[in-house]
Amino acid sequence: MALKQIMLQRKITNKKEMLNSLREKDAEFQKREKELETAIEEAKTDEEQQVVEDEVNKFNEEKEPHDQQIQELEEEINSLEEELTQLNEKKPSNKGEERDMAVKQNTRAKTNTDYHERSDVKEFYNELRERLQMRANGQVLPDGPSGAELIIPDVIVNRIRERIGDFTTLYPLVDKVIAKGRVKLILDVDTSEATWLEMRGALPENDDSKLTAVEFDGFKIGRIVYIDNSLLEDSVINLDDYLTKRIARSIAKGLDKAIVTGTGKDDKQPDGILPKIPGKNKVTKKPTYEELIPVLGLIDTGEDATGEIVAVMHRQTYYNRIATLTLHVNSNGVDVVQLPNLAQPNFLGLKVVFNNYLPQDKLLFGVFDKYTLVERESVRVDMSGHYKFREDQTAVRGLGRYDGKPVVPEAFVEVTLDTVGE
Repeated sequence: MALKQIMLQRKITNKKEMLNSLREKDAEFQKREKELETAIEEAKTDEEQQVVEDEVNKFNEEKEPHDQQIQELEEEINSLEEELTQLNEKKPSNKGEERDMAVKQNTRAKTNTDYHERSDVKEFYNELRERLQMRANGQVLPDGPSGAELIIPDVIVNRIRERIGDFTTLYPLVDKVIAKGRVKLILDVDTSEATWLEMRGALPENDDSKLTAVEFDGFKIGRIVYIDNSLLEDSVINLDDYLTKRIARSIAKGLDKAIVTGTGKDDKQPDGILPKIPGKNKVTKKPTYEELIPVLGLIDTGEDATGEIVAVMHRQTYYNRIATLTLHVNSNGVDVVQLPNLAQPNFLGLKVVFNNYLPQDKLLFGVFDKYTLVERESVRVDMSGHYKFREDQTAVRGLGRYDGKPVVPEAFVEVTLDTVGE
């Protein structure tokens, strides 16, 4: 990177730090503004009204320069980012990869800045901060149309959904269907081929009995997140990162566990893959290529030949049993198989995904888009009645509703490794 780009990047970083510092004062101004609104309503005598008027003038004298400074910093940052992007685009073509990386980094940073500057994001966290502060002060939350419930904006829901993908290994692999409502849902998961017919012919309607219909419910998954009250005074950026990360991580872990080992509607959770695998697709094999490779032939997706086969296993199973399979040396001391790429685990080219809810010394091979996960309700946040006075923390609850099933159980194979004698 050229020196000018480095200088510009440094300026951008410094100005963003200044901007974040100024934004941290927004909560204080909002609190003072509400106090002044209350004081205006309560002022009765001329003397009291004069005192309030003086305080309002003092408030405006402080807030207007504050807002102006924020606006100027935002304009300077945007200008510097545009200049940096233009410089990166002018770099020689042999540096194209480096330029693309810089542009992506700047774009990502600008996207995050735009996200935290959205009015609905600010309003949500300001209201959340106010409610948390009320709870921290021991006050009872006011009644409303939804009680203590705080509806999360779509943009934050999408951010949590994206972050769920950051903390889960199986969620990105399965087939996801978003369907609102709380009544039971029946989906046709049939993937048979379309019908050929004459140009003006009528498309035949198949008998309903031939439909592959699967019923989905909407089971609740949730987690209480305790927020230290010191975060109430922190910036929107830090509060958002803390809240979305913890809700996303906890829901991600719950989904990963349910996809693998879920016990179904009796326990109010999705059906997992392992309990639904047919008996003929459950085998015990030695941890050798000769025994494991033919197992892949048990995977049956019918006439649908699309979909990637993925190997899922406990992290320790991979490093103890699978990674060592590639370490073969012939009589001349020459490697006859490529050494394992520990940074990108694979099984003879098949993608390996870790899931520590799968028991050790078990392998799960399958085409994971044959598992359908239905999201019945967007993630929402509400206030919990729990308050940890000793730790000075307030509880917030994140909730979602999901159901899922392996719609083609034959598309998965469970292998138990026989390690006796090793």
